[in-house]
Amino acid sequence: MTMKTLAIDLATVRVSAILNTASGSCDVEAEQVMRDLLADAGVKNATLWCGDAGHMEQAFKEAKALAPDILIVLGGDGTIRAGAEACSSEGPYLIPLPGGTMNMLPKALYGDRSWQEALRETLANPSVKSVSGGTVGGRQFFIAAIAGAPTLWAHAREALREGDIGAAIEKGVHAFQNMLAMTISYTFGTEHAGEAAAVAIICPLISEVMHDEERTLEACAISVENAGEVLGFWSTAAFGAWRDDANVTITKTRSITLSAAEHLPLILDGEAMDLGAEVTITFVPEAFKALVPVS
Repeated sequence: MTMKTLAIDLATVRVSAILNTASGSCDVEAEQVMRDLLADAGVKNATLWCGDAGHMEQAFKEAKALAPDILIVLGGDGTIRAGAEACSSEGPYLIPLPGGTMNMLPKALYGDRSWQEALRETLANPSVKSVSGGTVGGRQFFIAAIAGAPTLWAHAREALREGDIGAAIEKGVHAFQNMLAMTISYTFGTEHAGEAAAVAIICPLISEVMHDEERTLEACAISVENAGEVLGFWSTAAFGAWRDDANVTITKTRSITLSAAEHLPLILDGEAMDLGAEVTITFVPEAFKALVPVS
């Protein structure tokens, strides 16, 4: 991803801001805080939408109709991804702020800054970062797509987040049992094909082995045949050595095809999706342009 400084007159640009109060760290008081931060930065033409998940679709529709120069989105991973999908290489610029629990895209762009810090520092000294990603079934992702066994744990995680310990344990056991039965057929470009328990597609924004200008995705197939291998892989992953595991096949590619016998569990940037039993994932060289602080 390329990055360049941006000369911008905040007094004249059109700003739309969408705040999802249903996300983990955003509430109704955040609206006034954001208004104050925008005013302090010199923004004079801003329209804000603040509401729960049921209001997001309409908010994005109305924001798009205003053709803003900058779109600010404060919410969880699903809301942030919707904001990114509403932007393109032609604009508007996106400022995705962490308001959820995982905050995958905001963390990749702003590190551990709070949403207030990220917004304040970005408006004070903005630069443009071109972000690539992937697309599958009409949906885009910018961090990673995960298919297969690991996605089964998402239900256990959600139950735990809601405080239902019994359901979390039950769903966790079910996920572990199904991990060994999950089989995904994969094709990475024209060179690699096989079967795996899980496949991870990593975008350049967070890849440890691709530089910013890399125009490709990193595809990783993970094959496990028994519980011992599952536990062994978790151990290596915990120490950051998963790439060296004998059960992992890694390649760089711009096109991936995945299929399963019935259902293909899929998570895009932290959000569970149901896109059928077969999907094709392709690389998007420039999905949108984000505003970030000059480093």
